[in-house]
Amino acid sequence: MTDKWVCIHGHFYQPPRENPWLEAIEPQPSAHPYRDWNERITAECYRPNAAARVVDSTNHIIEIVDNYQRMSFNVGPTLMSWMEDHAPDVHASLVEADRASARRFGGHGSAMAQAYNHMILPLASARDLATQTRWGIADFVHRYGRKPEGMWLAECAVDTASLEALAAEGITFTVLAPYQARAWRPPGGEWRTDPVDPGRAYRCALPSGRSIDLFFYDGQTAQAVAFERLLANGHQIISRMTARGPIEGGAPALCHIATDGETYGHHHRYGDMALAWALSQVEAGWNGTRLTNYAEFRAEVPATWEVLLAENTSWSCAHGTARWRENCGCNSGGKPGWNQAWRRPLRDALDWLRDQSAAALENVGRLLFRDPWGARDAYIDVVLRRSPEARDQFLTTHAAHELDAAERVRALSLMEMTRHAMLMYTSCGWFFDDLSGIETVQCMQYAARVAELIEEIGGGAVEAELVDRLALARSNLASEGDGRKVWAQRVRPARVDPEKVCAHVAVHTLVEHDAEKSVDVYGYHVDFIDRIERRSGRARMVAGTVRVRSRLTEAATSLCFAGLHLGEQHVTGGVRAPMEERAWARVIDELTGAFKTADVFAAQRVIDHHFPGAQLSLSALLPGSRERVIAAVLGDAIAEAEAELADAYDEHLPLIRWLVAHELPVPDVLRTTAESALRRRVLANMRAADPSFQQLRDHMVEAAEVRVSLDTPEIALAASEALVVLLDRVVGEGEEVDLAVLEIVTAAAEVASRMRSAVDLWNAQNATWRLLARLPELHQRSAAGDVDAARAAAGLERLAGTLRLAAKR
Repeated sequence: MTDKWVCIHGHFYQPPRENPWLEAIEPQPSAHPYRDWNERITAECYRPNAAARVVDSTNHIIEIVDNYQRMSFNVGPTLMSWMEDHAPDVHASLVEADRASARRFGGHGSAMAQAYNHMILPLASARDLATQTRWGIADFVHRYGRKPEGMWLAECAVDTASLEALAAEGITFTVLAPYQARAWRPPGGEWRTDPVDPGRAYRCALPSGRSIDLFFYDGQTAQAVAFERLLANGHQIISRMTARGPIEGGAPALCHIATDGETYGHHHRYGDMALAWALSQVEAGWNGTRLTNYAEFRAEVPATWEVLLAENTSWSCAHGTARWRENCGCNSGGKPGWNQAWRRPLRDALDWLRDQSAAALENVGRLLFRDPWGARDAYIDVVLRRSPEARDQFLTTHAAHELDAAERVRALSLMEMTRHAMLMYTSCGWFFDDLSGIETVQCMQYAARVAELIEEIGGGAVEAELVDRLALARSNLASEGDGRKVWAQRVRPARVDPEKVCAHVAVHTLVEHDAEKSVDVYGYHVDFIDRIERRSGRARMVAGTVRVRSRLTEAATSLCFAGLHLGEQHVTGGVRAPMEERAWARVIDELTGAFKTADVFAAQRVIDHHFPGAQLSLSALLPGSRERVIAAVLGDAIAEAEAELADAYDEHLPLIRWLVAHELPVPDVLRTTAESALRRRVLANMRAADPSFQQLRDHMVEAAEVRVSLDTPEIALAASEALVVLLDRVVGEGEEVDLAVLEIVTAAAEVASRMRSAVDLWNAQNATWRLLARLPELHQRSAAGDVDAARAAAGLERLAGTLRLAAKR
């Protein structure tokens, strides 16, 4: 039997970032050039690890592999939920990786579950501890189609109650840091208190009579991978991991590490490639090693040694779990003089709010549910399947009686209240350095939603007291003040109510001329009850009544609006509660009468009179759609300006060429005109349904003649996307390689590879790598005299060379 088994675990996780009222992530400028941090880290880490490169000494790609299939991993449920909607290819890769790893590792999939939203379980209430465990398991089963064997604990934070909760739900193991073992011993032997040997699984007996297996990873090597640049060389990782002697007793030794999964690509660029190389070496049997995962090793080498747990410990706080409740000294570093004394009042305030929420669930919930806490545990089925059918099934199963419409809203609001009362404990809220950090503000926004829902279900107003308690927390930044000021500046403005949704829809309708009878706006569904539209020259007027309905709680609000779009950015109008039918009819008559006489100012006066203090503008658009709508608003102006620039460039092109030919300076105004015109033409070509790289080459030649650079990041991105569009057409009908398209693609890749701005060839390489699987068959047909097959093989090899892919398949 192989004496050294190797397992690398990646904890892939992002905190929930969704606006609690929208159920969507708003743009995060700090993630530039990506829309938000989930999108950025997916591009840098999660997607690359599904197709990681193994390169040779000449930096040519000799293999593209899925790291997930050969490592151990867990992906946080809130991240998986985001991926399902926004990165479905990565979500699918992770699910398939678990299935593939089960085939590789004796029927044991590599995926582990995770306690639902990364709550620090030793600090959780008993109710939350149980629900976090059950929700994490339910999410896992929903995605992977099997029950989990292991579960990852947020920050490896653990106590006996946490292990009891896992064991009670059938979880058989978890992974901890080495210093979380208080004592350990062989079967029938004496307890030892020296550092635990990470080379085996240990059995931890629990007070209930149950037990759970614990793995303690190699802490020094994990530290070197995460923080000491051991990832610079994949071979070094394995050499370091396996540089240990035989395990006591002669059993196979488990050589394993656990780190944040983001280590492999986000924290360390090309970390995914180092990981791919390391895993490939072990899979090839380097130095007598064997690749495994925790579940397979536990089945093949059962735990016989025992361990005692070091209570209330974690992998990221030297003081146990104090980082999530005290000014313990653990922080991100780099901020001399700062403190984290704000952690305690934040924890105390949210604990108080949690208790208010629990009381509301019990007092109001017993009127609506047979078992309010059992309903909370089961509500994950609705969270995973956001649909009317899921809500109906949930209420049919758990309601105390058949609920009317108002009771349905109250029951669903209770469940959303309890969901947010767990989300507000996401560990990142206490991990970093200041009260005003985006992670902490996110947790406070969840708390705001809890407070709002408590009041909506009739549980009393709690926000004022909550803010009073938060005011005891002070930021390190004078501009941020205390918790009260952070709440006013960063929490309250994030709140989205039906009036804001109506204003968004009104502006959207004014600008984009939508004629839909209903529209979804993030977590809301909006129905138009009535609507009129009028146009006078460039001015446009829209007025109507809408019903804004939450897609989560089913709470509905009717509102009316009226607005004017006078062209470009000039939008005005208002939103208000519905009027009596005849009063509303008079308002409509006044508006249409003003428009019939083309008196826009009269229409404005009507709106000002009937909609006081509720102004519409482009700023009423909800984040995430502003850029698109503003682009539509400015579309005509931009097109007109671009046409004028293009005409000016064409008119003065002979003059520019003459100046360049005679080595005379080109005036800035002419150079700027040339740059803008040529870059716009290149981008239009690259973004077309049928991009032409010959035209790109011609434009680049022209640009060189007039001393203009087309080598910009924007054009490089467009070129990479166009290349993928063309590659999708290489295989035509009948699954034959289209030689003409292949020739165009190869020429395009050659142009792209010569650009100084890095063209992202990742997707093009993936697509070409799949095409290279056809080479053996093409060579076989070529040997039999098939001329087209010979040309196709030569073309693929030339394309592979351009993209630095080794064509030996």
